[in-house]
Amino acid sequence: MSRLLRRLYSTATTTATATTSSAAEAAANTLLHRPLPNIHDWISPQPSHLLSLSLAPYLNTPHPRSTPRTSGDLPAGHHLVYFPPQLPESLLLDDGSDAEQSPSPTTWPRRMWAGGSITFSRTTPLRIFDEALLKERVESVQVKGSRLFVWFERTMFQLPLVPTTPSITERRCLVFLPPPPSSASVETAKPKVLLPKEKPDFVETFVPTQHLLFRFSALTFNAHRIHYDTPYSRDVEGYARGNLCHGPLAVVFLLGLLERELGGGRRVGAFEYKNLAPMYVGERYRIAGRWRDGGKKCELWAETPEGGFSVRGVAEVE
Repeated sequence: MSRLLRRLYSTATTTATATTSSAAEAAANTLLHRPLPNIHDWISPQPSHLLSLSLAPYLNTPHPRSTPRTSGDLPAGHHLVYFPPQLPESLLLDDGSDAEQSPSPTTWPRRMWAGGSITFSRTTPLRIFDEALLKERVESVQVKGSRLFVWFERTMFQLPLVPTTPSITERRCLVFLPPPPSSASVETAKPKVLLPKEKPDFVETFVPTQHLLFRFSALTFNAHRIHYDTPYSRDVEGYARGNLCHGPLAVVFLLGLLERELGGGRRVGAFEYKNLAPMYVGERYRIAGRWRDGGKKCELWAETPEGGFSVRGVAEVE
């Protein structure tokens, strides 16, 4: 993990006590030994095409309403709309999330996307019409106060032969939280606001709509209620400002913005990021990028309506 992200994680996840309860330790141990199923998928052109169509108005890119392209590498971040969870409704929790990834739906009923990293293979990229395999495992669990930070490693391979090097290696961190206090909303506690200190080289401003969130939920087969059920988001989970944008939606926004700037001449090799504050439907956000190291790296971020970081990360460019 880069120095930037190590610093972000250390400042964003510290708590008043380092004591770990026996329940948290037991949950962490259970997660580390829980097998997760492999998922097969065809990298058909339609999901990627529909994702591009959904993002186009926000990224100021052409609306791809013609026939989906039938060849070429999968755009950076588009793997997030493939390998959907193979779950019957009986394995969804009350909030619509995945029971197989939860430490305990009663003790930690809320979950948030905390950040992660993605590495794209130069030699064996995922391409349109590839047959592919996802292998997933719980890599590590960190207990911090009343919260569990669970790291999942997801490796994606081309089939029928599984090469030594994955096409994509993704690590994602989900934080599982206890129920919110009954007397206050989640927004009552004011987190530390980190402000951008430098001017961006490129930027876009937009307001995510409920239509966008519905489309992304459908593309990812995501039933998490905080993205579409406003009374649930507000009254049960305590988000007074309404429905939350998906963590991976912010990732594809930032990578889509970067690919727009690259213009097809170069490619994204890797991306590390941290989610610092929620993004809400109907509020105005700014996504931006700034080149570093002579164009070999690009710092990418999303800003909240208050001007602080919502998402912050660094991409490597090849």
